[in-house]
Amino acid sequence: MAQFGHLTFPAFARAFSEAMPNGARLQPYRLAAVKHDIPVGLALATMDAKSGQAELRSLMVAKSHRREGMGRALLHEIETRLKDAGARAVSVQFSDRLPGGSAFAALLVSAGWTAPEPERIRILGRVGRTGDVFRDREGLVQRALRDGLSITSWRDHGGDPRSLILREIEARKAPDWTQIGLLDDTVDPDFSMVLTDRAGKVVGWVICQFHAGVRRWGFPVGWIHEEHQKRGWLLVAYALGAHRIEQFQGPDAIAVFESSSGLPMMWRVLEHRFAPYADHVDRLLASEKHL
Repeated sequence: MAQFGHLTFPAFARAFSEAMPNGARLQPYRLAAVKHDIPVGLALATMDAKSGQAELRSLMVAKSHRREGMGRALLHEIETRLKDAGARAVSVQFSDRLPGGSAFAALLVSAGWTAPEPERIRILGRVGRTGDVFRDREGLVQRALRDGLSITSWRDHGGDPRSLILREIEARKAPDWTQIGLLDDTVDPDFSMVLTDRAGKVVGWVICQFHAGVRRWGFPVGWIHEEHQKRGWLLVAYALGAHRIEQFQGPDAIAVFESSSGLPMMWRVLEHRFAPYADHVDRLLASEKHL
C-alpha cells in the first residue's frame, strides 16, 4: 500500500495499510491501477459484512493519466467486486471543496449513481473559539438543567451507551444515521454524551471520536428527539463537549462539529452561529447506487 499512498489521503493510506481485527464488521477493499509498473490509480472501499452496505472511501487517478477512462474503469471494477462480495448498495460522501469535485460528481452520475446532494455540514476550529459562539454558555447550560436536561459522558454513564443507542434505533425511535461512528474504536468516552429528560428517559446522544493521527476530536453525530429540538438542548450538549475538551486538552485543541440534513435546525445553527468563528467550513455531498 505504501507505493500507492500518494493516491489517497494520508489517513486512508494508514487505515487501509493496517490489518483489520478478527471479527471486524467493516471489510476493506483495495483496487490499484498500474501502468508500466507505475501506480497510477487507486480505489478504496469498505463493506459492512452484516448489513451489506458499502462505502466508497477514495477514488483517485494520477494527474498524468486522467482523461483516459481510468477513473470510470476503477469505479466499475470496485462496484463489481463489492457486489460479488454481497454488497447491496454503495454510497460515497465528499466535500464540496474537493478539488475536481464537479468532475467526480459527473462521473458518478454517468455511472448510474444518484446526483450528489448536501448531506452534512462540517465545521472545524479550535475549541477555545467556542467561547465566542456561546457567550452565555453557563446561563444556557443552567436553563437547560432547570428544564430537566441531564447530560452524562459515556465514561460516567454506568451502563452500555452503545447498546442503549442501538436499541433506540432498532425501536425506530431514532433514524439509522444517528449511529454514525458508533461502532468505531475511535469513540472517545469522555466527550461522547447521553442526554436524558427529567424522568430519566433517553432523548438524544452525542458521539465524539478522537482521531489520533491528526489529534482531532470529531462530533459526527449529535441528535435529539424532535419534541426537544426547539429547546436548544443539543446546542447545550455541543457547548459542554467543546468546553470539556478545552478543559482537558487546552484551547488550541481542534474539534469538528457536524450535522445531518435530517436535523435542519442544527444545520442552520452550525452554519450561522459556528461558521463565523471556524477555521474551515464545508458540506459533504452524498451519492449512492444500488448494486
